Amino acid sequence: MNGIREKEQEKHSPIRRSRIGMAGVGAAVILGVVLVISIIWQTENTPIAEAPAVTPTVSDGQDALPGMEGPRDPAEAGHGKVELPAIELPKDDGVMMDMIGLVVYKGNIYTQTGTQITAETAKELRGEKLGRTTAGITEWSTQADYTELASTIGEADIYAVQGYDETFRIMSYEEHDGQVFAELYEHLNGITVMRGEDIAGKLKLDGRIASAQWQDFDSWNMGETRLEELPADASLDAFIKALYEAKPVAENQLMEAGIYDAGSGEQKFLYLNLEDGTKVELRLFKSGPYAKYSHAQVFFEMDAEAFGALWDRME
Repeated sequence: MNGIREKEQEKHSPIRRSRIGMAGVGAAVILGVVLVISIIWQTENTPIAEAPAVTPTVSDGQDALPGMEGPRDPAEAGHGKVELPAIELPKDDGVMMDMIGLVVYKGNIYTQTGTQITAETAKELRGEKLGRTTAGITEWSTQADYTELASTIGEADIYAVQGYDETFRIMSYEEHDGQVFAELYEHLNGITVMRGEDIAGKLKLDGRIASAQWQDFDSWNMGETRLEELPADASLDAFIKALYEAKPVAENQLMEAGIYDAGSGEQKFLYLNLEDGTKVELRLFKSGPYAKYSHAQVFFEMDAEAFGALWDRME
């Protein structure tokens, strides 16, 4: 990862923001050893997707309506694929690695996420116990230390999350003196993304939004919690459907173009409160327009009409 990405992810990490709104709930609280700085990614061979502004069309040549089902074949829709690079493990002893909270499970690396849960939600969603982590990974660890259930979070019980595939999401869960400490971890590296559904579908957004809120960039950047209510109406439904069909664009391409340097009026944060109690954060960029989730190194190029209709409601 180059220095630009490290600075950007440290300053604007959705994980940094999510901790502010989760009093007492987080891996950093479990044993105080999560290192929230940045993560080294294997970017040298990451394909870069082109990002032309294309409005989806229906068969008669007219513009497609927001939320209308488009072609399901990515090639037919004009989509390219984006390979999300696997986390690069240190190859040599003595090489320091900056990292965020992570857990190794079934050979995959799960990292902290942009989805929040409360203690009550964690109790309800706690599924089958998968094991207990060890504290084997530090910033000086080598590849040999990345054994099953090794982690940066110390010792914690790991569970499946009811309603979600454990190949995507798992949960740490501990109870101490009547208090619940829980954290979600997601596998969003070393995978291929063909459309927005490849991530939004894992989050199970469609048809499950109970309420929504938004926050402007300045409030988020200052670590404040000035959330505004947003009706869960037809415009939000059309936005979610458009997100499922959105075109993936590799993050490094847009980062090099300075997308994170856009003014405060060009970025907003959307919070989706799902029926199961999870709270999903999406970062929206007016240019493009784009939506981005968590640390996944991919942006989703949205249908301009569906995006704009929702953006205009956030005033």
